Amino acid sequence: MRLPLQVPTLAMAAALALPGCGDRADAATLPADAAAASAAGAPGVPGEVFLDHAIHAGQARIPCLACHVWADRSPVAGLPSGRKCMGCHKFVAKDKPGVQLLAKRVEEGRPLRWERVFSVPDFIYFSHRMHVRARVDCKECHGDMTIARVIRQDRPFTMGRCLGCHQERKATQDCVACHK
Repeated sequence: MRLPLQVPTLAMAAALALPGCGDRADAATLPADAAAASAAGAPGVPGEVFLDHAIHAGQARIPCLACHVWADRSPVAGLPSGRKCMGCHKFVAKDKPGVQLLAKRVEEGRPLRWERVFSVPDFIYFSHRMHVRARVDCKECHGDMTIARVIRQDRPFTMGRCLGCHQERKATQDCVACHK
């Protein structure tokens, strides 16, 4: 099931113009090696632009699948392209340093790099697709992103937790479902 993309609204524009939406990208806030790499034309330094989920998912009410477009059809949720972000940010918060860096990178064809936050061990097969199709709410594993300014994996991705959820939902508990 695909959730509809929300069209940018005046409320969304106001929310995205708040502090925390792409504020991090000035050279004064980047480590010296990050600023140098950026100036030298490197593809980007992980975390160089601050993305506040409380603004995007919370105040603007952008659904998870609007940005993480692969979650309902792939093992990985994916990240939005800079072009997708610029779909809104060409109108909203364009004076913010982070949005200006994003716009520059999109214009140059150079992506931003993001720090990976959520991960499971390599010996685990996890599919976002299967969980989205089973209607597992994203916040059950990732927490409430509508209030999360800084993203942390604050819930353990353990076998016990996963099995507990599978038992509760009467989902498979076959070892090969996750251990392939």
